[in-house]
Amino acid sequence: MFSLNDRIAVVTGGSGDLGFAIADAYSAAGAFVILVGRDKSKLDISLNNISHPNKAISIVCDVRDEAQVEKMVEEVLIRYGKIDILLTAAGIQHRSPVINFGGDDWLRVLDTNLNGTFYCAKAVARHMVVNNSGRIIFISSLTSEIGIPNIAAYAASRGGIKQLSKTMAVELAPLGITVNCIGPGRFLTPMTKDLFDDPSKRESFLSVIPMKRPGVPKDLAGLAVFLASDASSYITGQSIYVDGGWLAGGGNIRG
Repeated sequence: MFSLNDRIAVVTGGSGDLGFAIADAYSAAGAFVILVGRDKSKLDISLNNISHPNKAISIVCDVRDEAQVEKMVEEVLIRYGKIDILLTAAGIQHRSPVINFGGDDWLRVLDTNLNGTFYCAKAVARHMVVNNSGRIIFISSLTSEIGIPNIAAYAASRGGIKQLSKTMAVELAPLGITVNCIGPGRFLTPMTKDLFDDPSKRESFLSVIPMKRPGVPKDLAGLAVFLASDASSYITGQSIYVDGGWLAGGGNIRG
């Protein structure tokens, strides 16, 4: 039930820590994976490090550009004839108090995180409805549930992704397509390095995580495979949080 044999999976943000960990898990589960990102050199590194290099390729695409997204999807379909799985992990961050948050920074974050997710999901869903089958999985965030200071654009984008998943889930369920979200809590990645480098901030968030450790990219792998597999065929419109118990403990308002 958890096999992804003969599945074609597109993973955006495939050169990032979270996207790569999931792409690697998909290839190990039997899928052929297309790593998507806008930096070819980083994609090349990911391909060199993936566990099953014979089951992966990369395509350069800026998800902020709908035309590029359409072209990327078309290229995958021409090469492989189908897309069974879409996982959107492309995302960026900007930290600033809301009263000082620049308009350009706001738009830049939402353009990548929310618009990019929408463009990819729309383009892939058009193909999936023809086959009456598909798995769409969005990376959202615990910030779609709780307030954390100084990340207004990021939180807004992730909250938007959560609501987008619900709407798409309802629309596409009769057509055999499931749409779900994975919401990481505090994960150790380059995006959060500044927090881990600050002892007071590190202690602040570790104090409210019952498992007393941050997440690491491989913590997402099992859930991502499950949601892409036949084992999750009756699950759609859900947001599942991978947070070491943070949300169960009530969350917090400290950053």
